[in-house]
Amino acid sequence: MKQVKLFIYLFIVGVMIAACNKDEAVTMRWDLTGCSNPWDSQINLDTFTTEGYHQGIYDYLSLENIQVNYISSEFDSSKIEVCLACHCKTGEIILINIPKRDKSKLKRLLNNNQFNLEIY
Repeated sequence: MKQVKLFIYLFIVGVMIAACNKDEAVTMRWDLTGCSNPWDSQINLDTFTTEGYHQGIYDYLSLENIQVNYISSEFDSSKIEVCLACHCKTGEIILINIPKRDKSKLKRLLNNNQFNLEIY
């Protein structure tokens, strides 16, 4: 009888731990390009502020049923590609924080483009 109770207890604890991992947050990165970002044609900006651009990305991903915790950005000068093509990287990196359960959905959405740009 003790073994059955122990098994049930361990099973319940295991299920609870597995459920918690799905809501764990992960941060994905996108190297911003001149004009080949998936959300570029989907958003209209009234202003060129960073906050406005982040809100546009948030709105785009929300419409695609991806829950976004927050969006931020950072600059990495080693990522700059000096060219004028749409797929050239600007050095700006978009950081998208999402629940772990949406990671594969976000990768499928953003990795499907003509220039083989990927979220990482």
